[in-house]
Amino acid sequence: MIIGLHEERFWQEGKFMSSFFRKDMNIYIYSGADVPYAEACIKDFNSPSQKLLSSICDALYLHCNDSLNLWAEIDKREDIEKAMCTELSPDMDRSRLLKCLRPVTLSVREPEDGQIGWQAELDCQWEPEKGLEIVVLGGELIYLGTFADHSPWDTFPQNDSSNYAVRI
Repeated sequence: MIIGLHEERFWQEGKFMSSFFRKDMNIYIYSGADVPYAEACIKDFNSPSQKLLSSICDALYLHCNDSLNLWAEIDKREDIEKAMCTELSPDMDRSRLLKCLRPVTLSVREPEDGQIGWQAELDCQWEPEKGLEIVVLGGELIYLGTFADHSPWDTFPQNDSSNYAVRI
């Protein structure tokens, strides 16, 4: 259920309880999308399939590993790893990385093809400057990477190395 819904210039803004993360989260419902569709997106966000969850965890691992390697170049990797809630290793249970995420905003844009599509902005220790973005369309992970404010109906090239969804 969305609470505190109010109009902004190009969207409606409110909050909902993310049962997946057990935290309140902002929601933006852009012009062209309606509240019933936004509620369906919230339900999809809160109840990911095992396949989607596995894809997200695998992409999170790749993103985290690459980010930590970049932090190592400026001698910050150790500080970032200490702040993380889990130790990164190739044989780890990758779902543990979900505990490192802090939800910020779920964005819902006008649907174009009848499918459920949403974009989530999250904070995490290994990407403290820009945050993390997850984009899902029709139950499939189509983008995971540094926050760039994508829409589920954007084009995501298969050779985009910044999109960890295409690297799994």
